[in-house]
Amino acid sequence: MAMEIANIYNTYESTYAVQKAETEKVKTKENRTKRSSNEEYLKSLQKQVPYMKLQIGSAINTKNDGKVDVLDINPKLLEKMQNDPEAAKKYGQRIKDVENAHKFVDNYLKSTGSTVVCSHAYLDENGNYCNFTVSVHKDTLNEKLRKEADENAKKQIEKIRENLKKKAEELEEKIEEKEPEPSAEEMIEKKVADSKDGSFYLDDKEMQQVIQKAKEETAKKETGTYLDMKV
Repeated sequence: MAMEIANIYNTYESTYAVQKAETEKVKTKENRTKRSSNEEYLKSLQKQVPYMKLQIGSAINTKNDGKVDVLDINPKLLEKMQNDPEAAKKYGQRIKDVENAHKFVDNYLKSTGSTVVCSHAYLDENGNYCNFTVSVHKDTLNEKLRKEADENAKKQIEKIRENLKKKAEELEEKIEEKEPEPSAEEMIEKKVADSKDGSFYLDDKEMQQVIQKAKEETAKKETGTYLDMKV
């Protein structure tokens, strides 16, 4: 009887192991299929925003440190866009808006004599945006100071990452209802001025402000009244 029970138990364990292995194979296959589908879909999105480099990611990626105008998009957001035409329209436009915002920031900093040396961003599964940028003044770009700027930028990037949530909360607290909201240029200028090495963080709300400014500048350009930076 004991032998019979042992055989039944062993059979159960063996069957369970086989079923578990098969389940894992199915999950792995599904994940690969989703990944492949997302990659193909990302290629179509990339054609619409040539100014930026689009990547699949689940957070701000440290591998992008030192790169400029890289946007990581959460895979769940890409899946949502593929399965829902309304989501595809909504977030497809949001990605284009982000591109215009990056153009605006890059050109504005360039007009003030600074050069962007690191700028990458992230869209989470709900389409929320966060970004941080590092810029240096072009007058300091000799070999010695460039090296120092790069080293300081790396340190500051790590510091920003560690305090990302805290910074976002502090930025929200600084908004006073009675005070007029600063322009996009003033907001960027203040961030650069407050930063010792040119690095600054933009949260989702601030990005919307830059997007609106970029749209206004584009409208001016299209009507022939835009004579300054090209966006």
